[in-house]
Amino acid sequence: MSNKPVRTRFAPSPTGYLHVGGARTALFNYLYARAKKGTFVLRIEDTDQVRSDEKSRQQMIESMVWLGLEWDEGDEKGGEFGPYKQSERLEIYQNHAQMLVEKNKAYLCFCSNEELEAKKKQREAMGLPPVYDGKCRSLSTEEVEKKKQEKKDMVIRFKMPKEEIIVKDIVQGDVKFDSSLIGDFIIIKSDNFPSYNFAVVVDDILMKISHVIRGVGHLSNTPRQIAIYKAFECDEPEWAHVSEIVGSDHKKLSKRHGATAITSFRDMGYSPEAFLNYMSLLGWSPPDGIEFMKKEKIISQFDIERCNKSPSMFDVFDLSQADGVELSELNHFELEKYLFAKSKLNWLSNNHIREMSEERYLKDVMPFVIESKQVPESELNGKTLKDILLSLRVYLDYLSQIEKYIGDFFDKFEISNTAIEWLKKPFAKKLTETFADLIEKETNWHKDQISNLIKESGNICDLKGKDLFMTIRSASTGKTEGLELPVYLTLLGKERVLKRLKNSIEKTS
Repeated sequence: MSNKPVRTRFAPSPTGYLHVGGARTALFNYLYARAKKGTFVLRIEDTDQVRSDEKSRQQMIESMVWLGLEWDEGDEKGGEFGPYKQSERLEIYQNHAQMLVEKNKAYLCFCSNEELEAKKKQREAMGLPPVYDGKCRSLSTEEVEKKKQEKKDMVIRFKMPKEEIIVKDIVQGDVKFDSSLIGDFIIIKSDNFPSYNFAVVVDDILMKISHVIRGVGHLSNTPRQIAIYKAFECDEPEWAHVSEIVGSDHKKLSKRHGATAITSFRDMGYSPEAFLNYMSLLGWSPPDGIEFMKKEKIISQFDIERCNKSPSMFDVFDLSQADGVELSELNHFELEKYLFAKSKLNWLSNNHIREMSEERYLKDVMPFVIESKQVPESELNGKTLKDILLSLRVYLDYLSQIEKYIGDFFDKFEISNTAIEWLKKPFAKKLTETFADLIEKETNWHKDQISNLIKESGNICDLKGKDLFMTIRSASTGKTEGLELPVYLTLLGKERVLKRLKNSIEKTS
């Protein structure tokens, strides 16, 4: 391992939303820089003139800020190695490409697209790898000048050495590549913009990046980049290609798996702490085996050497329920029905919600309460709502779930069809009346006492199990599922429960 100061970078292309894969890459670079007291750099790779746009860049910045991935230098912050947008560094790439041409490590190529496509098809038909045949590699100075004067379209190609290239990777181990299967690749395109593999190396050299941490999908780019480092006679960084992320069907993460914008999870009411905690476990495991962690603890334990090769499962969406559905196109209300109820993300999120201070929880959950439009405006600042919200939080895996529960405490009481079926049973009326009589006499309105009253009603009517609990739930809540019944009835209040019980008796008599 190098003793150089640790400098990592996240270098997204602003061509869409920041998704889980990109966010995980940003997180691992951030965590390693923090763990090693190093520097985390944000660089914007916006040389794709067609797909790059300002809206995407802003959305990526917004996502990183929400997750708490503070960068030390880079876009919007500046630093001594700027500019940090590739579109503002074109002259730098041109100058460095010319340096390689002058060293005879790169050359001008004038082959047309039609000519290259024909050669590619011919090589494929012969069973050969579709690499450039090197036609322009040995053009004389005179031939090059003549083609320039003829205003031929040209690119600059890198002279790939004929040798075996070994990527010494912290996660993947030593990986060998045969350079003859790569060929002389383009480093400056005909529009004078750099290729990805060239620009990224020039930037990483000039920005003194010590560790390149990214997804294993980039491993095939690395031999080209190593060759460019050698051509510039610069030390290559430490490489760490972390595991692929797959969906619940074990296929590479895609739109179908809900590889949606990170902001979609924010909009559903996951906290940044919970989502960061979840993403940290996609390809890395803590040495103590304890998965519920705050950011400070993750940083203190994080080491890229503990990342594994095996694919990491993004177990958030149930694809069996989403056949033919593009999850990335759904809003947070629509996404909810495809969520795994018992995913690791939900388990972690529930724990983070429980750990929040009362003040933070109430502040964060209130927008979802208001959005639900189920609480009268006069009740929004009242103690009753506060007590209800604090009691409900142990049931929440994400804050927008409050919309499922809050209406029961403020909306008009209605009895569902499944609840009516229970209330039509021959024992239901007597049980409901017995429970109502016991409640009316009760002065100690507490969940433990309510639990005792439910059991006492069962003893009087000689009922237990489902017959007892489902009937009382149906009569008092109008539903056959929901919160723990004694807790729910405590929050509803004695008068409201009595009113509902009597309403149920009347409707089903």
